[in-house]
Amino acid sequence: METSERREEIRERIEREGFVRLRDLSQSYGVSPVTIHRDLDFLVVTADVERVRGGARSSVVGRHEIQNEYRLRRAEAAREKMAIAERAMLEISDGSTIFLDSSTTALALAKRLELEPSRGLTLVTNSPAIAFQLHAPYIHVVVTPGELDQSLRALTGRWTAEFLEGVSLNTAFVSAAGIHEKGGLMTTQREVAEVTKALIPRSDRLVALVDSTKFDTGAFVTTAHRDELAAVITDDNLPTSVVERYRAAGYPIEVATPLLARAESLARSPRPEGRHP
Repeated sequence: METSERREEIRERIEREGFVRLRDLSQSYGVSPVTIHRDLDFLVVTADVERVRGGARSSVVGRHEIQNEYRLRRAEAAREKMAIAERAMLEISDGSTIFLDSSTTALALAKRLELEPSRGLTLVTNSPAIAFQLHAPYIHVVVTPGELDQSLRALTGRWTAEFLEGVSLNTAFVSAAGIHEKGGLMTTQREVAEVTKALIPRSDRLVALVDSTKFDTGAFVTTAHRDELAAVITDDNLPTSVVERYRAAGYPIEVATPLLARAESLARSPRPEGRHP
């Protein structure tokens, strides 16, 4: 492939996916990382592209940019993630077994669980951050095996998927790079999709934690279709028209509000029944 042709394909991929990893590009095109570095440097000058650690992303202002670098994702929409975590507590039954993925929204939920450590939960996760930052001795934490993705701070790969195929979960909480009316939950990373797909048949309920900035955002791979989702919890920044459109399309949208009153929420939305062995 000619250099100009490869660079044009990379530019289109960044525009389509929002973020690309240097390692993935090197493998896809069979060229060295040094060559990809040069390609990205060229695109920074000639296109709407900016370099970030481990790859490059779109620099177009005014649209949602998919953030895969963990530090950036954790700082994004912090208020909204706290509200989503509070609403997600209503989906967790005492004594149940849950899964939290490696998303920063799931980390916010884990920190919220610290405030109620005596609920007898078993928590399975592929997130090293959750495993090391959750300080709740009465929550039994199980960490999946797998290969560590340094950018995503996630354990993924064949070992992770095979491990999850052998567990039984009441509720699995997952996030995504985007959610699209036709495409469902979507991600730029095939490895992330494999983890979610392994969870679906092993969980009674799959609950998506998706902040409002991710709606109408497409990505490379679908992780879950709308009929596989028991709930999609988002924040109150999502316009009512978008909420109604997604609900009409069959998405079970739940809108979280800041500082949700726990007692009022419990009165409105009783917890789902846990599965007993």
